[in-house]
Amino acid sequence: MKMAIMPRIGRIARTMIIQWLVFTNALADDNSARVLPQGVSLVDATFYSYFPIDKRYGPGGDTEDLAADLNAHLDSRVFPALSALDALVGGQATLGQSVVDANLLYRQSDVYLAYGLTDQLALVMKIPYFHIRNEIQAGLDASHANVGKNPLFGTPADAYRSPLIPIAAGGTPLSDEDIQDLLGPGLDVNQDGVPDIPGYGYERFKTFSGSGIGDIELYGKYQFYDQDPWRLAVASGLRLPTGAVRDIDNLAAVDFGEGQTDVMFRMHADYLGMENLPLNVTVRYDLQLPDRLTLRIPDAVDQPITRNIEAVERDLGDLFGFDVTGLYQFTPEWSVALRYSFTRKFQDAIDGHLGFTYSALEQESESENQRVALTVGYSTLQLYKDKEKTAKIPFYANLSYRQRFAGENTVVSRYVALSLGVLF
Repeated sequence: MKMAIMPRIGRIARTMIIQWLVFTNALADDNSARVLPQGVSLVDATFYSYFPIDKRYGPGGDTEDLAADLNAHLDSRVFPALSALDALVGGQATLGQSVVDANLLYRQSDVYLAYGLTDQLALVMKIPYFHIRNEIQAGLDASHANVGKNPLFGTPADAYRSPLIPIAAGGTPLSDEDIQDLLGPGLDVNQDGVPDIPGYGYERFKTFSGSGIGDIELYGKYQFYDQDPWRLAVASGLRLPTGAVRDIDNLAAVDFGEGQTDVMFRMHADYLGMENLPLNVTVRYDLQLPDRLTLRIPDAVDQPITRNIEAVERDLGDLFGFDVTGLYQFTPEWSVALRYSFTRKFQDAIDGHLGFTYSALEQESESENQRVALTVGYSTLQLYKDKEKTAKIPFYANLSYRQRFAGENTVVSRYVALSLGVLF
């Protein structure tokens, strides 16, 4: 009797998995109202390879260099002490122009682990892992500098008693290494081992490279409606602050996580009324919970160099977005999907108690981006359900190309992704 029941259970399980795979062939993430059948598990690994990133969308949506805020006239806006020399040069004292080029190389791997707790409820864990390299080329263009180092500073012949003097009065232009010292421990003009101009405490400005885990997501998805032609589900869970935030003393460092907890909400709607052409709309909202974090607080949004450091009260702006996906199954094994995505992040709220310009961290913290993705997918669905069962397990493989084509306060990016998934 038991031996007769087991094949039947196997057939039922295969049928349930097949139904689940209908909208899976060409999707590399969890954007569908489907849920795993009870007792079925999924392991999905997706690998993202980004093209080099050297541009960003500015506040008005125009593209600009990724390091635009670090390319600046090194005057009193960057180094306030220079204002004392304005009268001596008959205008604005400047050390020259910083010349910075940044090129971001980005690799990401996401692992999804899912389990069908019931036929309507699935539990999901997403574990992201990043390898990031921010290639920096930085130097100083001193061709227009009117202030430089005082070669007589600290000697009896020094008439200015200042480490910096006008170049017209005998000052020597600063070098690239001098600027590194100003950003870091301070500038020792007379080489006596003691900084004559206090530094900003930054690490050496150079290429940053690092690997690490990102913010892990834990959520449940509940399918509350499944009647032809509609399938509806909701999902909710947490994004945990498991990824490291960037070092505030490293101008080239990049975040692996956001440093605070998010509460995630999703609404999924599948329309299955057209043969071989299922459609999906997913609406997303992420509530970013307040936290406390030590930050550098600049005097202006476009002047990141600052000595102001404080543990501030932070409430990151929530995120709203939606995805619209169409999938065409042109053979039992092969499919293609096209997706449009929109995301809007609202403005951050920053507050502290030391009287700094906290609004500089709030300005341009809102962002928006629009993306389109094309995915080609292959699965063993048909081979698995055939009587011969030439495929022993159901799996899928997807190859995607994603282009971010518009945005504000976000990077210009595109990637190719490979997703591999297996059910058991």
